[in-house]
Amino acid sequence: MNGYTETFRGDVSPWEVDATEHFTVAYYYEKFEAAAWRFLRQSGVDPAAARTVEAVTHYKAELRDRDIFKVETALIGAGDSPTIAHKLFNAETGALCTTMQQTFAGISMSGQPVEWDGDEREDRSIPGDDANWVPGLRNIVRPGEADWVGNLSLSGYIHRFSTANFFIMSAFGMTPEYLTKNRLGLSTFEFQLVFHDQAKPGDMIDVESSIAQIGGSSVRFYHRMRNAETGAVIAGLSQFGVQLDLDARRPLRIADDLREQAHALLATK
Repeated sequence: MNGYTETFRGDVSPWEVDATEHFTVAYYYEKFEAAAWRFLRQSGVDPAAARTVEAVTHYKAELRDRDIFKVETALIGAGDSPTIAHKLFNAETGALCTTMQQTFAGISMSGQPVEWDGDEREDRSIPGDDANWVPGLRNIVRPGEADWVGNLSLSGYIHRFSTANFFIMSAFGMTPEYLTKNRLGLSTFEFQLVFHDQAKPGDMIDVESSIAQIGGSSVRFYHRMRNAETGAVIAGLSQFGVQLDLDARRPLRIADDLREQAHALLATK
C-alpha cells in the first residue's frame, strides 16, 4: 500500500476476547498504541513527546479468537498537530477490519502526507450537563496500566469506558442477565475519542454515561471521564454500536420495551 508501512503483527489471544465473543475494543487500542510508537520512532520523532488528543476509529469486520492480523500506518496530516492513520487487516483473508485516525500534540511531523481514503469523521452531538447521566465507573489508575511515559495507556481508557457501557445499558433493561439469556451483545462500529488531559497511576477516576442516540438496532452512548478529586474532564468518548445476535453474528432490532426505556433517557429528545 503506497505510503503505508507495516507497524505491527499479532494474533487474538483467548483473554483478549470479550462477552460479544470477538476482539475486545481496548486491545485494538493497545496494538494501535504500539504501532504509533514504532511509526514515530521510524519517522525520527520522539514518541515520548507525543500526546494523543483525538482518535477516530471505525470497526468494519470482526476479529475472533486465533485470528492473525497486521497494522499498516501512514502520515495523513503533517504539521504541529500531525495525524497518522492505522489500517488493521486480517492477515489470513486480507480483509480490512479497522481503521484509526490518531492526532497528536507535543510533536511536529513534516513530509508528504498520504491522502486519507477511509471513513471521515462525522460531527456527533455531545450531551450537556442537563443530560441523564448514569454513573458507570469509580476506580483508581494502577501502576501496571501506565504507558511508556507514565500516563494511563490508551487501552486503559477504553477498558473503563467498556465497563461504563454495562451500567448505561442496564439502565434501560439491557442487563448482563438479559444479554446472556438472549445470546446478545453490543458490537461497536465507531469510536470518537477526545482527550482533554491525562490520567496517571494513583489518580481516582469517575466515568458517567448518557444515551446520545437510539435507532432500531443501533445506539450511541457518550461517556465522559473525570478526575474524581478535581472534577476536571479527562476524556470523552462517543461510541456507536448495534445490538448483535451472537449466533447469527448480525445486528438485531432492540426490543420495543427496551427502546422505550432508552428513549426516556435520551440526552436530547
